[in-house]
Amino acid sequence: MRLALLVVAACLGLTGCATIQSWFAPSPPPAQAEQPEERAGRASPPSESSPPASSPPRAAPPALGPPRPGTPAPAPPPVPAAPPPPVLSPVLSAVDEQKLRAQAQQRIDGTEQRLRQVDPAKLASGEKDSLQTVQSFLDKAREALQTQDVQRAFTLADKAYLLADELVKRPR
Repeated sequence: MRLALLVVAACLGLTGCATIQSWFAPSPPPAQAEQPEERAGRASPPSESSPPASSPPRAAPPALGPPRPGTPAPAPPPVPAAPPPPVLSPVLSAVDEQKLRAQAQQRIDGTEQRLRQVDPAKLASGEKDSLQTVQSFLDKAREALQTQDVQRAFTLADKAYLLADELVKRPR
């Protein structure tokens, strides 16, 4: 009984394998120059002096019966790549944007001030990684300010400020 269940389970497991399915798939019929129906309908064979009549190639006959279970479905046509979605950011009034720009600049300045208090030679390897992250955030915050992305600039400057503050407060 167990052996029968194992054989059935193995057969079911192999039905999804494309290699196994190709072993059992019917091979396409060989292409023939002329179909038997065309020969029967012709009254006389073409003479050698006249050029042979060209007939359009015939499509392969449709598959008979329903598709086998476990056969892969035909792949859908490729979908053209869509452009990336626009970046959504809150719309700020001119006054709010100016305030946020000032706050971002204050955070950048405060971070630079804190980094001056840190001696890179005295930092452990993890702390050196944090220092590099702070500097990366600062660079990106400055870039964001130049491109007028004040919300991003403030977020990056705030992250840099918080990390730099942690570096200054760590006991050595």
